[in-house]
Amino acid sequence: MKISIKIMTLSLALVAGGSLVAQKSKLVSAYNYNKSYERDNDCSELKKGIDAIELVVKNESTAKLLKTWYYGGNLYFNAALAPDATCSEKFPTSLEKSHIFYLETIKYNIDVPGASELDLTKEADAKKFESYIRDSKTEYNDASYMSDIIRRKFPYLANAFVNRGVKEFQAGDYQKAFDYSQNSVQLNSYLGKVDSLGLFNSALAAERLKNYEKALELYSELAEIKYGGPTIHLYIANIHENKGDTVKRVEAIRNGLKQYPDNSELIREELNYLLVTGQTDKALENFAKAIANDPKNSAMYYNRGLINDQLGNQESAATDYNKALELDSTFFDAAYNLGAMYYNIGVEWNNKASNYGLNETSKYKEASDQANDYFALSKPALEQAHAIDQADRNTIVSLTKIYAIEGDDVKYTEMKKKLTGK
Repeated sequence: MKISIKIMTLSLALVAGGSLVAQKSKLVSAYNYNKSYERDNDCSELKKGIDAIELVVKNESTAKLLKTWYYGGNLYFNAALAPDATCSEKFPTSLEKSHIFYLETIKYNIDVPGASELDLTKEADAKKFESYIRDSKTEYNDASYMSDIIRRKFPYLANAFVNRGVKEFQAGDYQKAFDYSQNSVQLNSYLGKVDSLGLFNSALAAERLKNYEKALELYSELAEIKYGGPTIHLYIANIHENKGDTVKRVEAIRNGLKQYPDNSELIREELNYLLVTGQTDKALENFAKAIANDPKNSAMYYNRGLINDQLGNQESAATDYNKALELDSTFFDAAYNLGAMYYNIGVEWNNKASNYGLNETSKYKEASDQANDYFALSKPALEQAHAIDQADRNTIVSLTKIYAIEGDDVKYTEMKKKLTGK
C-alpha cells in the first residue's frame, strides 16, 4: 500500500509539471507569434499569439508570471496600433487590453513586498501603485520591461486614448469618451505629466453625462494650471447655472476676473448679473471697462445705451446707440431704440401741450415745438430701422404718425398702406 501511494503522488506531480510546461510552451509561442508579426505584418500571426496568451493568462500556474503580462501587452499593443485597419478591426478591445496587460506587468515587476497583490480597481491601491511608479528609487525585477513600457508604450497609448475619446464624444457616447480620456490622464500621470487635453475632454464628457461634481473637479484642475484661459471659468459658471446655484455662478465669474480682469466675456457675464439684480451703477462702471477692452463691440454700446435710456440719461443713451450703429449699420435694435427714445419724449411733450388751456398759448407753443423737435430727431433713426426690417409693425406705426405730424402726405400714404394694406 505504501508503494502504491508513492506512485500516485509521483503521477500527480508529473501531470502538474506537464501542465506548467505546456503553459510555458504556449507563452513562448505567444512571444514568437508576436515577433513573427513584427517581422512580416501577417495579421494571422498576431491572432495566433493573442489566442495563445489568453489561454496562458487564464491558467493559474502562469497568470502571475511577469512575462505573461508583458508578452500579452505587446501583442495587444501591436493589434491596437496595427497600420492595417482591417487587421486592427479584428481586435476591437486591443487598446483597452494592452493598457490592462501593461499595468499588470508593472504590478508584477515592482520589487516591493505586496505590490503584486494590489487591486488596481481600488482607489487606495491605485494611488499606491502610482506612487511606486513615480518614485525613482523603486526597483524592478526587470528594468528593461519597465523602461520599454514607460518610455515607448505609454506615450503611444495615451495619444491613442485621447483620439479614441474625441471620436466617441463626436459619436455621442459620452461615457466611453470620459473613460478613454481618463485613461490618457492616468497614463500621463505615470509619466509625470499633466494631461491638460485629457482633463479637458474628460470634463466635457462628464458635463454631458450631467456628472456635474466630476466636471467641476476637472475644470477646477484646469483653472489652476490656467489651461483654456477664461473660457474654463465660463464653463464652471455654466455648470453652476445648470445646477441653479446663482451665487456660485457669480463666484466663478469673479474668480475668472481675478485671473483675467480684462476679458470681455467674463465682464459681460458679470454685467448681465448686475443688470438682472438692478445694480445699474456698478453695471455702468463695468461697461466702461468692457468697452475699453473691446471698443469695436457694437452690442456693448447698445446695452449701455439701453441702461442709460432706462435711467433717463437720453444724451448718453443717444451717444451709445449712435456708436453701435456706426460700428454696425444693420443693428436694428440700436436704430429702433434710438428712434423710439426720441419719439416717446416727443409724445410726452405733445401730451403736455394738449393739457394747456386756451389762455396758455405760449406754453402750448413751447411744448408743441419741443414735441416736433423730438419727432424730427426720431425720424432718421426710425427710417434706418425700417430700412433694416421693413416688416416691423412698431416702426411703421411710429413713422406713420411722424409723417402725419410733419404733413408729409406722400410718405404718410406709403406708410399707412404698409400698415393697413390699403
